[in-house]
Parts: sequence; structure tokens; C-alpha cells
Amino acid sequence: MNTTDNDRSEYTVNEIRVLINNMSKIYDVARLVDPIEGRILDFKDDGSISTDKPCYGIWNSKEKCVNCSSSTACKTGCPQEKSEHFNDDLYHIHSNPVRLKLSEGEFYDAVMELVRIKKKEQNTGKINDRALENTNDNAARYKATHDELTNILNTGSFYELSRNMISNNPDSDWIMITGNIMNFRLVNTLFGIQKGNEVLIKTADVLKNIAEISKGLCGRLGSDQFALLLPKNMYEEALLIKAEQDLASAFDAGIYKFIIHFGVYKISNPNLPIAVMCGRANSALHTIRDSLKETVAYFDDEMLKKALFEQEVIINFRKALKNNEFQMYLQPLVMENGKPIGAEALIRWIKPNGDMIMPGQFIEILERADMVHELDMYIWECAVQRLSLWKNTNKQDLTISVNMSAKDFFSLDIYSVITDLIEKYKVNASDLRLEITETALLEEPENSNQVVTRLREKGFIVELDDFGKGYSSLNMLKDISADILKIDMSLLQEIETKKRSKTILRSIIGMADALEMDVIAEGVENKEKLNILTDMGCRHFQGYYFSRPLPVSDFEKIFDEYGSFISHTDNDR
Repeated sequence: MNTTDNDRSEYTVNEIRVLINNMSKIYDVARLVDPIEGRILDFKDDGSISTDKPCYGIWNSKEKCVNCSSSTACKTGCPQEKSEHFNDDLYHIHSNPVRLKLSEGEFYDAVMELVRIKKKEQNTGKINDRALENTNDNAARYKATHDELTNILNTGSFYELSRNMISNNPDSDWIMITGNIMNFRLVNTLFGIQKGNEVLIKTADVLKNIAEISKGLCGRLGSDQFALLLPKNMYEEALLIKAEQDLASAFDAGIYKFIIHFGVYKISNPNLPIAVMCGRANSALHTIRDSLKETVAYFDDEMLKKALFEQEVIINFRKALKNNEFQMYLQPLVMENGKPIGAEALIRWIKPNGDMIMPGQFIEILERADMVHELDMYIWECAVQRLSLWKNTNKQDLTISVNMSAKDFFSLDIYSVITDLIEKYKVNASDLRLEITETALLEEPENSNQVVTRLREKGFIVELDDFGKGYSSLNMLKDISADILKIDMSLLQEIETKKRSKTILRSIIGMADALEMDVIAEGVENKEKLNILTDMGCRHFQGYYFSRPLPVSDFEKIFDEYGSFISHTDNDR
């Protein structure tokens, strides 16, 4: 289950079992529940859990409670407390979110419910809240269990009915499938919300048809993500491929190509939470999410290892941030002779045992979890703090460049965050350079261009990062005002041997000069590339020929001792 908070208490199955037993001595009812599936989590001797009993049975009810406080606690990660009546008895419920480590190694969000019951004869108060009672209003029931736009099951009902279907058919094997539309945001951007809704409705209809003919279930998990539970003996990969082809034909719009990817998990442990099953299917889906050719991917043991690592990253991220495990590294930005004009701020995760996790291992995970903006704000402040410390020293003329991702533009008021930082530390805006990628600018071009314009008016230097890596770089130059082009290292890979590569680079540098933009070439790995770029008119460089990214202390030491970053880090080239 997705949560917005990752500070909830963590337990192994044995630890939570002991805790529940102790709480049972204090409360009338103490139990662990999955409120999304609507199930009590029972413990087995081998450390696994079972989910055979509905959690709402305590109220002698036949269906999930309306306005479930435990569901809110599970989704938000925040404890909930409420009192409700049922059959004239008063139930006071404490819903405490916990994180459970399963025997397979995965983490799973659940809720520990602690309940005190005040019997009818003790209850003298008025009955005002009957939220625990069932509703006989079929229309209201349908609305509560189905997605309003697509009319297929919503997340909670898909989880609950999937659990029922698996539990009621213990001798059957099952397949969990998740589907995700590639670049769905572009549909809304290019054609509008109404067209986006049309795509979602049609997709739901096609997938619902698969579920119906296969005697399974179909649900919408959110945005453009769908899920299917199918009996294994009814599953055929061809059904998913045909669905993709039919939808692609229905939405062939020339500039937009409809692609949907599917992740498939062949359920080996029916007692796993449904959320974990969907998570495993998603792990498979993510391996092909950028593919233009592949439609279906299957979960395997290697993906399980990756999924466990991703969970560890997400769970430990905020704690690591608080404990200063993330450290800023600086990669010098230099002239031809190695004399620095500044540096790019990069990040490394240094674990307490000294192990280093490179950004390629965790940045993408944090982006998918909508947490990367927290890391970006942290590194922005580290950079501004360092610039403040360099004032009135021999480094006062150096700049530091920081990266901004597409997620930052969605999650933050970037202008306010950045301007507040330089005012807090009394740093010149021109000393903090802002690197913005093509992807970040394309997600919401009108909004991002306005932000960039305001930042430049404030005095910030804006760098267009990874220029030449995407497909729309040239088109962006007429719409986005930037001060510097940072040429992606992929364009430098063959400049020593291919005439076409040299021609393209020479044209880019000449175009930038005509637009009165500076050029930085990143990925300069040897003297030959440096000479070629210098002959083309490039004056600023970044790459291992000069230096790898360095801890701040090493960067400052080399600068103080040599004043340049050439011939002083040969062992790192």
C-alpha cells in the first residue's frame, strides 16, 4: 500500500505477535488488520501470516465499515482514534499504523487495532454515529466500491474481492497483473482532460472484458494504473497483447502512440497481501516501462531482490536524511587548463558502515515514490550553505550548480524555495546555478517556462542540462530561456572517430554562440576529446579527464593546493 509517511513502527511477524498478545491483556480486542483488504492478519508458526477472517466480523457485519478509521491510518501512516456504536454497544477504536516485515523479506503496511467495548447496559450516551452499520442502499454501495470514472472496481474493493476470490478457491492457482499506460500525462497535455478520460474509460472496458471472459477481477488502482486477477488456467499472454493492439488502434493520433505495459506475477504464496502481489507485478512492469516494443514482463527472483532493495530505500530514506547519511559531492566545472569556475553538486548515500550507494541506485526509486523533491531540497541547501562558507575566501568566485527534476516542478514552489535559501544564507543568486533537464521542462512547459523566467529575472543562471539526449532539445530553445547549454556526454562518445558527430557538435556550439549562450561539455574523458571541443570553440568542461566527483573537503583541498583540477587526479581517470 502506498503511504505518505514512513516513520511508522516496524516489526517482524514474531515481534508483532508478542505485542498483540501483551495488548490483549489491556484491551478488549487487540489485533492486526489489513483494512484495505478488510482482513484480520493471523500469525503462523513459520513466521508467515494468513488472512482468512474478515476484520468487520467483530461487529457482526457482512461488509466493510463505512468511513473506516483504520483504512485512513493505513493510507496516511497517522494514528486514528474514534468511538462508534453498533447494536447499542459503544466501541472505542485506536488504529495504529505499523510496518510488518514478512518472511519473504518484503515490508507491508498494516494497522494494529486496539478496541475497548462499552456494553449496552453501561452506555448512557446517545447514539449519534452509526458508521459501522451496513447500508442497504445499493446505489451508495456501488459508488463506494467502484471507480467513479471507469465504473470498474476501485483499489479497496479490488483488494478485498481479490482476497475473497483467492481464499474461497484454495485449490486454484492465480495470476496478478498490473497495467500502466506509457506517457499518459502527454495525453492530457496534448489533447486535454476529456480525451485523457476517454482513454482511461476505453482501457478499463478492454481490461474488464478480459476479466469477465477469464472469470477474474479488474480494478483501477489509481491514475492510469489498472490491475487484473485471473485464474492461472484462464491466463493467456495473447489476451494482453491483443488488448494493447486494440487500444493502440483506437487511439492512433500520429504524434501520440498509445502503449500500455503489463507486469505479471504468478502467485506462489496465496497468503501474501494483495498489495504485495500487485507490487511484484509492478516490479516486472517497471523493467519494460520505457520499451516501445515489449508489452508483457514477468516477475522473477531477481526482481524480488530488486523490490526488496527498493522497499529498503523508501523505508530508510527519511531516517537517512535526518541522520545526514546523504553527502554532497562536487564535480569541478573547469576551463581548458583545469582552472575551476565552479562545480556541480551531486549526491552520495554513505551508510553508517561506510558503504556507498550511488545515485543511480536510488534516485529513480525516490522519483517513483514522489520523494525525490525532499532530497533535492536537501542538496540545494547544502550547496547554498557551502557558497555562504566560501564568501570572503579564495573560493568566493566559484559557483555551484544544482539539479532540478520534473518532480520538483510538480511538488514544490521552486521559485519560493530557491529564493528563500539565498536570502537565508545571504548568497548572490548568480552563484547558484540551476540545472534543468529537458524532461522537467516538457512535463508542464507553460508553467516551467514561467518559473525559469522568474528565476532568471531574479539573477539565477539557468543551465539546460543533458542537451541532445532527448528528442525535443532544439525545439525547446525557442520556448525556454536559458543561459547555458550543457551538452550531454552521449554526443561526445564518437567525436574522435565519426565526422557526423563532429559536425553536429560544431553546429550546436555555433548555434549556442549565436544565441549568446555559453556551452559546457560534460563527459570529457581524455585529452583528445578536450582538444576537439576546444577547436570547436567550447571553453568550459566537466568530466573524468579533469576529476571525478569529490567529497567537498577533497575538492577544497585540491583547489587550495593547486588551483586547478588537471593532472592532480590521474588515478581517477
